[in-house]
Amino acid sequence: MPNQPTTPAGGSHNPRNNPRPHPKPTRRHPSQETGSFSAAPYLTGPAAVLPPDDEPAVTGCSYPSGHDAASQEAAARAAYEQYAAAVSQPHPQAANHPQYGSRYQQQGGYAGYAPAGANPRVMPAQKTEGQMTPYDDMGRYKKKGKKKGGIVSAIVAVVILAVIGVGVYLYLNPPTYNVTVNGMTRTVHDGATVGDIINEGIVSPKPGNLLAVDGEVLEEGGGTPFTGTINGSEFTDAATALHKGDTLQIEDGADATEDYEAETVESEPGHQELGDGAIHVYVPGETGQVEKRTGKVSGKTVEETVREGRDNIYLKYNADTKGEKVVALTFDDGPIGTTPELLDVLKQYGVKATFFTIGDQIFDKTDFSEVVKRAADEGHQICTHSYDHASGSGRGVDMTRMSADEQIAEVQKGQDAITQATGKEASKIFRSPGGNYHDEIIWTLQPYVTGEIGWNVDTEDWRRPGAEAIAQRLLSVKPGDVVLMHDGGGDRSQTIEALKIALPQLVEEGYKFVTIDQLIAYDDVEALAKDLQDAAAA
Repeated sequence: MPNQPTTPAGGSHNPRNNPRPHPKPTRRHPSQETGSFSAAPYLTGPAAVLPPDDEPAVTGCSYPSGHDAASQEAAARAAYEQYAAAVSQPHPQAANHPQYGSRYQQQGGYAGYAPAGANPRVMPAQKTEGQMTPYDDMGRYKKKGKKKGGIVSAIVAVVILAVIGVGVYLYLNPPTYNVTVNGMTRTVHDGATVGDIINEGIVSPKPGNLLAVDGEVLEEGGGTPFTGTINGSEFTDAATALHKGDTLQIEDGADATEDYEAETVESEPGHQELGDGAIHVYVPGETGQVEKRTGKVSGKTVEETVREGRDNIYLKYNADTKGEKVVALTFDDGPIGTTPELLDVLKQYGVKATFFTIGDQIFDKTDFSEVVKRAADEGHQICTHSYDHASGSGRGVDMTRMSADEQIAEVQKGQDAITQATGKEASKIFRSPGGNYHDEIIWTLQPYVTGEIGWNVDTEDWRRPGAEAIAQRLLSVKPGDVVLMHDGGGDRSQTIEALKIALPQLVEEGYKFVTIDQLIAYDDVEALAKDLQDAAAA
């Protein structure tokens, strides 16, 4: 078409974006000079174009001279038909257009435009098969808009979050904040330390002194610079950081002792014999510890007690049963042939006793191991009275005359015989022959025995004064007494008869009979020893 511009590359399929520039027909107007109708303004092509048939006829007009109305009308209509035919033809360059191609040659242009000979203004738009209608590709413009909107929204969200984050950080970590120092509110900058508080003069603690190991002042102000707490917890480092709301209490520094070299020296516990009574037990002591300190600055040496030592105590006392009627019957020098008969009497009256046996009578000289085992099985306590009653250098009665090795052997061999007979570990309670237990033997045997037992009542049955005499002595007991009797060392028939006389009466009086271990348990021996120590030191 003569006035159709070439569609640029990358143009739109939308006809409204690339319209054909049809010249708008110029409506005929009456001549202003003559008042007659002129067709020239209406024509835009090489020939005059008449308006469509459905336009109303113009009346009250005159035509130029030399032309009648019919001729003018025919000429105008011919020109309009020529123009309509030209419009219906495809653009000369349409065949080579990158977007349109020959489709427009075959289909005759855009849908909705009239073919040749038709009035384009009254023709309804119709979409032909396979042909695009206006706005078919507008979706890609909308998608671009959505993408741009999403990016903008994301940027705005990031900015808002950043602003919120900065606000929260500044709230939690303000550039300045308040702390309480010694009861006063102070404003400090972020990152301030305790040292800053001191350097700025908010508090002025006085440093402590440096002391020698003996307490002499070596350097004034050489101790700790301050003492203090933060929120109740002690601290000493001036570089400690402060935080919002902290409560500080800063005081003067403490004295500090010079560095020193230390040497630890232990002291062995001493020995003490305290008290008096039939029961003799050991209360173990404790090793003391002393530290020798030599100052690196002063060169002075002092001794510092690290742990107080405590002496070994050999405690003698009588059982305190708080009035409870209990006594401990003890039998020495067995077993012998009559020991089973004695066990029968004890069993008859429900009596538990303690037997101090002679080791070589259990197995070597005689074999009464079954008797010892029976006594143990019936609840009696089996202890040693030495292995051979201190024969040899002990002259059969006094272990204190023996060497330390002989004393130890007497005890250990006697305990081994009991263990072999009963199948159980022997008791560590011991009774020395003749009751001779004093001086060095006490400390020699401490590692091997826990106590040495004497007596409160000696029935003197070993003299064989008669059953009645023995029974009377037995009936003289008081609560907590230890009674000395014998089941060996000779004829013990009087002893057995005395038991038959005295035991029923004692049981009737409410007495109970216990072993030595059970009697010892009535008292707190450590408390007793401490009380006696304090009394001796006063």
